[in-house]
Amino acid sequence: MKILFVFNHPAPYKINLLNEIAKFYELDVIFERKSNSNRPKDFYYKEECNFNVEFLNGIYFGEENHFSFALKNSIKKNHKKYDLIIMNGYSTVSEIIAINYMIKHKIKYILYVNGGVIHRVEKKIKRKLKQYLISNANTYFSPCQKSDEFLVYYGANKEKIYNYVYSTIYEKDILNKPLTLKEKQAEREKNGLSNNFQHYFVTFGQFIDRKNNMLLLELFAKLPNYNHLTLVGSGEEENKYKQFIKEHHMENRVKIIPFKKQPSLLKFLHCFDYFISLSKEDIYGHMINEALSQGLPTIASNRIVSSYNLITNNYNGFIVDISNKENILDIMQNLINKVDPNNCLKTSRENTIEKMITSHLEVLKEFKK
Repeated sequence: MKILFVFNHPAPYKINLLNEIAKFYELDVIFERKSNSNRPKDFYYKEECNFNVEFLNGIYFGEENHFSFALKNSIKKNHKKYDLIIMNGYSTVSEIIAINYMIKHKIKYILYVNGGVIHRVEKKIKRKLKQYLISNANTYFSPCQKSDEFLVYYGANKEKIYNYVYSTIYEKDILNKPLTLKEKQAEREKNGLSNNFQHYFVTFGQFIDRKNNMLLLELFAKLPNYNHLTLVGSGEEENKYKQFIKEHHMENRVKIIPFKKQPSLLKFLHCFDYFISLSKEDIYGHMINEALSQGLPTIASNRIVSSYNLITNNYNGFIVDISNKENILDIMQNLINKVDPNNCLKTSRENTIEKMITSHLEVLKEFKK
C-alpha cells in the first residue's frame, strides 16, 4: 500500500513515527516548511528519513502558515498512484488550496488531526470554511475524545473517526519509580538550584502570550516564600517575565532557564515536585505527558486538549479553569502535594511512542483490507 502524508513541519516525534510506518508501507511525505517560526532551532534534530521526503517552496508567514500551489499541483499530478492521501492539517493556505482541489475532483483524503479546540464564537466565514474542509474528508484520525468532539462539531461523521495514541515519550524515557527527596536534592545541586525551598514547581514551553505564563507568575507572587518556580524555554515574552520577577522581588525563588531539547529536559525535570501549565489554548499539549513521565503531579489548564485525555483530578493532578484564580492557588498550596507520583508514571506508560506506533499500524491495517 502506498501512502502520501502531508505535514506542516518535521517535528522529531513525527519523523520517528513515519520511520516506523515506513517499515510496513511505501511512504511519500511532503513537508510544507522546514521549521515552525516559534520553535527554537534546537527543537529540530537531523533524523534520518527512511521514506521519500519533499520540502515545498513557497511563501512562509506566521508561525506555521504557507502559501504555494505546489502541494495542489503535486496531488493533481500524482494522486492516482496513492492508496491513501493523509492530510495532517487544513489551515494553511497551501492545505486549503489542495483540499479544495481534492473535494472538487472527488479525490478521497483522510484528515489526520493532532487535537482541536472548538471556538463557539468565531467569524461565520471561518466556521463555514472549517466545516467545508473537515466535513468533506473521507475518514479521520484523532488522538482523543476532545479532538473527536471538535471534528464532529465541524461536520465530521463520528462513525468514520479512528483513534490513535499521541505521544513524544518512549517507554525507556519513563521513570521506573518516583525519585526520593534525596535524589531530587542531588539533582538540584547538580543543576545549580537551591535546596532551600519546600515545594518546587516547573513549567516549560514557548515564552509567548498563549502559554499564559504571566498569569502563572501573578499567582506565584501570592504563594508563601517556601515555594520555588522554574520556567524553561525561550520566546518573545522573556523580558516581560524578568521585569515582573524583579518588580515583585522574586529573583531568589523564580528562575528562567533556556530551552532544553527533550532528552536533557526530561532529566532536568528530576529537580522538581510538580508541573503546571495555565495555557490559554493548546490544540494538544505534549508537555503534560512529558511531565507525567518523570513522576510530576500536574496542574493543567482546561484549555489544553490533552489534559482531558491524560489528567484525572486527585489521581495524577488537576484540571483547572484558568479564570478561577483562587481555585488554582488552593490547588498549588493545599492539594497537589497529596497526589501520588506513581499514578503519573502509570498514565504515561499508557501513552508512549511505542503505543502510538502500534495504534497507527492498527488503524492503517483497516484500509489494507
